[in-house]
Amino acid sequence: MNIKATLRKARLAIGKAILDSKNTDLILSEIPNKILFLRHDGKIGDYVVSSFVFREIKKQSPQTQIGVVCSQKNRYLFENNPYIDKLYLVKTKSIPDYIRGGKQLAKEQYDVVIDPTVTLRNRDLLFLRTISAKHYVGYQKQKYRLFDLNVEDRKQHFSEIYQDALALIGFENIETQYDVPLNATSNQSIKHYLYENQIRNYIALNLFGAGSARRFSEQKINELLSCLKQHSDKPIVLLTFPEVTAKLCSFTKKYKNIFVYEKTKSVFDSIELIRFADLLISPDTATVHIASGLSKKIIAFYSSDEQNFIHWHPNNQAETHILRFRKSVNDLDFAAIKPEWLK
Repeated sequence: MNIKATLRKARLAIGKAILDSKNTDLILSEIPNKILFLRHDGKIGDYVVSSFVFREIKKQSPQTQIGVVCSQKNRYLFENNPYIDKLYLVKTKSIPDYIRGGKQLAKEQYDVVIDPTVTLRNRDLLFLRTISAKHYVGYQKQKYRLFDLNVEDRKQHFSEIYQDALALIGFENIETQYDVPLNATSNQSIKHYLYENQIRNYIALNLFGAGSARRFSEQKINELLSCLKQHSDKPIVLLTFPEVTAKLCSFTKKYKNIFVYEKTKSVFDSIELIRFADLLISPDTATVHIASGLSKKIIAFYSSDEQNFIHWHPNNQAETHILRFRKSVNDLDFAAIKPEWLK
């Protein structure tokens, strides 16, 4: 263990000793009236795999109030969800704002806080304590006194971690089908784009995931496109975002029947392109979870990190194929993609 990791471990231990105190001796005997989810660090993939929780709570207990802590950056994921009653904004990594937000939430008197974060930083623990909820549900928090309810690690998918959390607070027969957001404006724009360009029965191809290990080099993009073109005559729509649109458009000039929706502004545009596709090919877990929620065929590229794969593999009912890489997606051998996968 290097010095930086040792110091970090020491800081967490000191913070835990100071901040981690027993919250309650009460036993949760009925479904809570108020439940708060901490999602201020959550991304689109996290949102999708846990999206069913809001629906399932309201299905079984319509009177239960659901609150969500989010950030300005990810509030767009939650603000139009019909099952969420209230949003609370905090500035991520800001201790003063965590204290402010925690005191505000303490006045709301939440019965339960659900936070499945694997590693709690000291500022997170401070925030949780300041909320002063009656009960706290965590994941692998058996050594924490603050969390009176704990989801044990049984090598489960992250959607199952949320399912287990709901079971701990009284919910049963939980359906875990994802609720993929539908933005009406994006839906109509993509429908018009596909109709105008006569694109149907296409492959949605995502070339960039989070982190450099999940981003294809230009050489590897050419290899992949050549492979797909050799085995399939289906149109290919490259999923994009503003920073890479110009780069991706260069491939539409090099290859026939390849398209880029240049007006892409948000993830909602990509969601709709996946919604109407026959197949998604992607190294990005967010788009993989979206495709899973839409029951689309998937070819996914995952690292050899087994713990990550256990938590975030495609939880998909449709045909799914997975290729693994060690260090980078640029190590992949596309000869492993079978022609029948592309049908």
